[in-house]
Amino acid sequence: MVWRDWTQNPGAKLLSFVVAVGVWLSVTNRIEFEKTLEFPVEYVNGAPGLTSIDPLPETVQVRVRGKGKFLRYTLRSGICRVDLSGYQIGRNLILFSGEDMVFPDDVDVSRVEVLEPRRAAVDFDETVIRDIAISPTVVGNPDPRYIQVGKTFLSPAKARVKGPRRLVDEIGLLATAEIDIGQKRSTVRKRVGLRSPDSRTVEVTPMTVEVGITIEPLVNEQISGVALATSSGVEMPGLATFRPAQVTVQIEGARSIVEVAAKEMSSLLVVSDAWELGTWQLRFREFRDRDIVFGVERLSSNEGAASGRAATRAASPDSATTGPELLRFEPTELEVVARLPLPRDVNVLSISPDRVLVDVKEVVEELVRAPDGQAP
Repeated sequence: MVWRDWTQNPGAKLLSFVVAVGVWLSVTNRIEFEKTLEFPVEYVNGAPGLTSIDPLPETVQVRVRGKGKFLRYTLRSGICRVDLSGYQIGRNLILFSGEDMVFPDDVDVSRVEVLEPRRAAVDFDETVIRDIAISPTVVGNPDPRYIQVGKTFLSPAKARVKGPRRLVDEIGLLATAEIDIGQKRSTVRKRVGLRSPDSRTVEVTPMTVEVGITIEPLVNEQISGVALATSSGVEMPGLATFRPAQVTVQIEGARSIVEVAAKEMSSLLVVSDAWELGTWQLRFREFRDRDIVFGVERLSSNEGAASGRAATRAASPDSATTGPELLRFEPTELEVVARLPLPRDVNVLSISPDRVLVDVKEVVEELVRAPDGQAP
């Protein structure tokens, strides 16, 4: 057969082909076919304010029998519509059947059977809405010469959570995705997502937040002329005098905070509930949390009256630093705590001198009268 045999009488050949296809379609449309297809589920008439604890089935697998070779394509818009009217809080059993299937009107279906799932046990609970605080998940540390200042800024600070009461009540905080500040040398500003709840029946809005983490250089500074004073809440048996009256303190922290602290710090408050009359020596022992701890030493009893004169010499300006060596002190089990009015992010590195004398003298009041016998 040569090519020209195909090109002879093209109209007749095309007509024959169309007739053949039409006959084939007519025959196949009268034959029933069976298909197993997956359809989405639509839940209707649910009670207001009810939510399922676990996600409801989203699709069903259905065996459909109907006429037409292209049955699969004509059923594409089918849906399983389940009526939830009458369901209440607690355990419920949902049944799926062929009667729940809805197909286009022009589809000729003779049999519909739901294969999977045929039933589902579902817990329903009251729907609640809560505003729950967001917790930043910060990992890593800035460059060793830098430090984070203050708390992590979040906007918004809370997210709205909607879902079954039982699940929402279990959520204490909403965590963000990890925010890595490892080796950072500057402030971090970025938008991060929230970690999704464990259940798909819980909705969180919004799912992203703006995060700000301030990072500044770490600096230390010496502050001289810090006056020693007793805490206003301490009852003293007499008048306390410190020698020297001022100390030098070295602090460390974020640059902006240290600058403010250096301007505002003027006194070191010494607190003790064991003061007695006499001369004492405070010897620096340790930094404990945010307190400066001194061990207390008592003036040796065998010093006698001469110790008092030595103490007077030690109190003179010329012997402020060598005065303690002129006296002998005995250790005690007492401690004295000194506190600086510093922000929490500032640490105390050292205090100088590390020994301070305290003279507690009795206060004597005298009435001085004028020469004519009248009180002034």
